[in-house]
Amino acid sequence: MTTLKHFSARILIIGAGPTGLTLANLLGQADIKTCIIDRKPGTVTEPRAVSIDDESLRTMQAIGLGEEVLRDVVSGYGVHYFTRPGGRCFGKVEPTGKLYGYPKRNAFRQPIFERTLKAGLERFPSTKVLFGHELLEFHQDDKGVCARVRDAEGETLAISADYLIACDGGRSPVRKQLGIGMVGSSFSSRWLVVDTDQDNDPFWQTRVYCDARRPVVDVPGPQHTRRFEFLLKPEETDAQALGDSFLSALLRPFKGDATVSIVRKTVYTFHARVASQWQSGRVFLAGDAAHLTPPYAGQGMNSGVRDAHNLGWKLIGVLKGQLAETALSSYESERREHAWALIRLALNLGVVMAPATVLRARIISAAFSLIGLFPPLRDYFLQMRFKPKPRFIKGLVLTEGQAGKLSCGHMFPQPMLMDRHKLLRLLDDVIGTGFALIQYGDAAHHCFDELKHGLWDRLEAKRILILAQNAGAIPCIAGCDVLQDSEGLLSEILGGSTSVLLLRPDRYIAAIFDTSSEVQTAESLQSLFGIATPKDGELESSVAPVFP
Repeated sequence: MTTLKHFSARILIIGAGPTGLTLANLLGQADIKTCIIDRKPGTVTEPRAVSIDDESLRTMQAIGLGEEVLRDVVSGYGVHYFTRPGGRCFGKVEPTGKLYGYPKRNAFRQPIFERTLKAGLERFPSTKVLFGHELLEFHQDDKGVCARVRDAEGETLAISADYLIACDGGRSPVRKQLGIGMVGSSFSSRWLVVDTDQDNDPFWQTRVYCDARRPVVDVPGPQHTRRFEFLLKPEETDAQALGDSFLSALLRPFKGDATVSIVRKTVYTFHARVASQWQSGRVFLAGDAAHLTPPYAGQGMNSGVRDAHNLGWKLIGVLKGQLAETALSSYESERREHAWALIRLALNLGVVMAPATVLRARIISAAFSLIGLFPPLRDYFLQMRFKPKPRFIKGLVLTEGQAGKLSCGHMFPQPMLMDRHKLLRLLDDVIGTGFALIQYGDAAHHCFDELKHGLWDRLEAKRILILAQNAGAIPCIAGCDVLQDSEGLLSEILGGSTSVLLLRPDRYIAAIFDTSSEVQTAESLQSLFGIATPKDGELESSVAPVFP
C-alpha cells in the first residue's frame, strides 16, 4: 500500500497570480510557514493587467519589493478622451498628486511583475512554491484544512494547513467546491483585446475613443508595448474578430499600413460580480475568486492586491497572537464595500468610454467640455478625485476619532520624511511591517512618554513623531523616531491636530486619541481585536518552522 506524501504549512494559497504571490510575500516576511500552489507550469507569460495604482505600489513597498517592481513600471500617466479616431480631444484625466507616495496611475507588464513577486519569495525559507500542482479537493474542520493535490507527474500528495486562501481566479474551483455563488451581472458586450510590442508611438497617455460606432481604448505600456481594446458588434463572431484581415482593418486608423507586432489577441466578456461570501470556515476567497471588475477603471488586479494586504496582516496577527481568530471575519466586511465601489466606478466609466448611441456620445463630450470651464469640477476629474478613497467604517477600526481631515478607517498618507542626518525616507520605510503610533506637530509637546497601556507593546507598535516642514532642528527623543515632513504633505491634512494615530500594518487608521482617552481607546481596540492585555513576561517570540 502506497503512503500518500504529506506535508504541512500554516497557510496554503491556491493560485500564484498577483494576489496569491503578494500574500505569500507578506506571510514570508513574517516567517509564516506558507505553501503556494498553481496548476500552471510557471508565472504567466502573456499580458493581462496593464495598470498598477498607487495603493498597490505601496503594498509592493510593504513587502520589500518596491524598487524591484518600479524598475519595470512607467509611472504617472493619464487618460485623454476623444470623440473618434482622428477626432477632437474633449476631456483629460492627468493626476499629479502622490498622496500615498506614488503616482495614481502607472503602466506595467504582468508577466514581469509576477516574475518579480515570485523571485521575492526566494528570500523566505518558510515559503514553498509549487507550480504544476493542481488542487483536487479539500476538507476542513475546526482545527484546519487538508487538501489533496496532484503534481506535474500525476502523483497525489496531501497538504494540511491552518487556513486555505483561494486566489484561483474568476472560475475558482475552491469557490465552486464551497458552493458559493456570485452576485452581480455579466455584460452582453464583448471586447477584442490586442497586445502589441515594438511600438513606436511616443504618445504617453491612454487614448479613449468614445465613438458609438466602435469604442476603442488605446493603452501605452512600458518597453514599447501597447494595448488596443475594440468593442465588438453583436453580429461579429469571436473567430471573425481574431482573423488577420479583421485585425488589420481595426488597427489601420491607428497604425496605418505599418506592420504591427501582435503578441496576444483575445475576446473578453466583462463581468461585474462579487462572491456572495468571502469566508467559509477556514477558507477565504481573494482576488478574482472574490470579485470580478470591468477593466474600465484598471482596478481588477489592484483590488486583489488590496485583498492580499488586508487579509495578510490579519493572518499574521492571529498566528503571532496579536489578534484573536475572530478578527479574520473583518476581512470581508472591510473589503467587500470598497470592491463594490470600484466596480460601480468601472461601470460608470464604461458609460463614458463606450456610449451606446451617437446622441449619448455627443452629450458626454459636451458635458466634459462644460466641466472644463469650472476649475473645481475640472480638477475633480483631472486629479482622479472621483476614484473612491479607501475607508473602512466597520471592521478592525474604531468608529470615532478625527485628526484634521482624517478619520478612523482612512488610509494614512505617505509623506517623504527627513531624519536628523538629512536623509529622506518614505514613511512606510520608517514604520516597517507592523503597527505604528504616529503623532504630528511640535517636539516639545509630544505625548509618547505618557502612553502607558500594555496594548501598544503587545502590538509592537513603533512610535513616530513627525515634525512640520518648518520645524527647524530635529531632536533626538528616546523611545521614538523623530522625522520632518520634508514636503509639507501633512500640514493641510492634519492641520494643528496633536492626536495620536494608531496605524495598522496595512496603513489604515485604527484609532485616533489623546492621552486622556488612551485607556478607553486601548480597551475598545482590545475588544475589536479579541484580545486582553498580557501580563508581564507573557509575550514570547516564536520562530516558525521551515520546510525541509
